[in-house]
Amino acid sequence: MTTIRKTTLALAVIAVAGCSSTVDRRNPDGSFDYAKVKLNAPLQVPAGLQAPKGASKYDIPTIKDPNAPVAKAVDIRAPSLVLTVVDGSRISEDEAGAKVEIDAREDQNDVVSIIHQRLDQWLKDKKIPVQSRTDKSIETGWFVPHDMKGQIQYADDFPVKRRFKITVDAPDHARSAEVHVSSIGAQKVSGADEANLTIGSGERASVAVLNDWLGYYAGLDKHKAKVVALAKYRPIAVTMGTNNSGLTAYKLDADFERAWGRVPMVLAHLGFEIKDIDKSLGTYYVSYSGNPEHSFWGSLFSSDDHKDLNIKHSKYQVQLGEVGDHTTSMTITDSDGQPIADDKYKEIFTPFTQLMGDSGLKEIKK
Repeated sequence: MTTIRKTTLALAVIAVAGCSSTVDRRNPDGSFDYAKVKLNAPLQVPAGLQAPKGASKYDIPTIKDPNAPVAKAVDIRAPSLVLTVVDGSRISEDEAGAKVEIDAREDQNDVVSIIHQRLDQWLKDKKIPVQSRTDKSIETGWFVPHDMKGQIQYADDFPVKRRFKITVDAPDHARSAEVHVSSIGAQKVSGADEANLTIGSGERASVAVLNDWLGYYAGLDKHKAKVVALAKYRPIAVTMGTNNSGLTAYKLDADFERAWGRVPMVLAHLGFEIKDIDKSLGTYYVSYSGNPEHSFWGSLFSSDDHKDLNIKHSKYQVQLGEVGDHTTSMTITDSDGQPIADDKYKEIFTPFTQLMGDSGLKEIKK
């Protein structure tokens, strides 16, 4: 019986604590008599006399916003922080509020288009209404962030209808952009139990909305990276052909991203070592010095009978380029940028094609 009473008492305490936690977290306690104090009338100086000089460090500053919360209504919580979870995102040292800057990564040329695309996807998935939009901004319709899942639910401590403006500012080069979220309207939901509470700051709500979108953005990046990582293990068919300049090339039956992930693994099996890459140019800078023990040739011949490709042990450039919606060209040039001879393409073709089509191909461990 004693155990039951203790358990019941503990649950009652937890319930009371839960009911009061919102107020306790947000608002100060104690005496608020200071809020009722009125300033004394200024000293009246008789004619012919000068007012004494006083210390200004105790002067009470003028209130900029007469409607700002005071006493019990003041929100004492620490400011919400913008979570820079997207690769390339950052916060300027002199910036405050719901703002974040996003820089383009190495594989991106126009981050602004990506940002707008991710905003549209997020609004659609969250079912947030859009009231108006321009090239640089979006104004949402009314919705209740508190009722949603994710970071956005922390916009308010109780149901509040809000509208937000999302602005994307970017220079002409589109390699970076600033995303700014601001609350442009707030209303209590009718019938809310927290009628005695004031609506929280628009800045805190805006940060919650921005963080929710940043988390969504990062999630899409993570999914894309996983797809790209797995894509290199999928076979790709290869034929002989030409690139967009009419030069001899291998034609890979895959889009650029998928080809870009698989080709390095195949080159390693052929005995090439990748020294550097430049994805913006679609180029691998490689050197050829013979076949490693665990290469394609090593699986066909004994360790004492490795077969090298009949090409010069030297530096080369392997370049990929899009030649269609689902086709990528691959050209090979020497260290001077000159295409290798057609007969060299034909000699490399068979082992390269077999490796590109091998569904069980694994990366060579260094």
